[in-house]
Amino acid sequence: MRRSVTFSFTTVPLALVGLAAVACTDLQQPTEAPSMTAESGVAAAHMPKHGRQPLVAALLALPSYAALDGASVGGAGGALHLSVDASGEIPRHADDFVHSVAVFGYAWADLDTGRGIVAVIHPTIGRDSRQNPAGWHTHPVELTAGTTALGGTSDFCLVSIGRSQAGIAIRGDELSVHIADRWAGIAPAALDVAAAFVVQADGGCSATGLGVDVLDTETL
Repeated sequence: MRRSVTFSFTTVPLALVGLAAVACTDLQQPTEAPSMTAESGVAAAHMPKHGRQPLVAALLALPSYAALDGASVGGAGGALHLSVDASGEIPRHADDFVHSVAVFGYAWADLDTGRGIVAVIHPTIGRDSRQNPAGWHTHPVELTAGTTALGGTSDFCLVSIGRSQAGIAIRGDELSVHIADRWAGIAPAALDVAAAFVVQADGGCSATGLGVDVLDTETL
């Protein structure tokens, strides 16, 4: 069952950070040299096409891996280590649900600074990364307050999407990500919530036209 999500915003936008696993059982060594600067082309690549309604699809048939049983964050050796424990086996390749939404992913968020990392999969809307572009890959992101208070459907609005690289692994219902501190740009202690989410078109999100619908959360 979908959990309601309520966050308090300060003067800093909220960032939702998400990670997800790659299509292999071992850590994947990244090949992309990322930039922390958001690019308009990256945001455009996440725009739903052909009138898709990700929120509708998500509400009609949420898979078990869209719910979280646990999550963790840590740091060692100059890298940020993140993980999620889903309620069901996480698909290593896109399944019917992933194809029915614009973007699906997992996130770890800093509620104070508005910065974070997401691991996403979105084969239907096209490529925006050289790191496993048709499968799971990571991005640093920044979010702000969504449109639900104004009658919209997004818990958050996407402000920016950057490029990154990370080692990502998936084993059953567990996903882990190792990302160098210089690419993560955030300290482990700053992250205080993990989430499963989908991205959807939302005209009320002025920065990118993209909204985030949170499916489930776990406190870190």
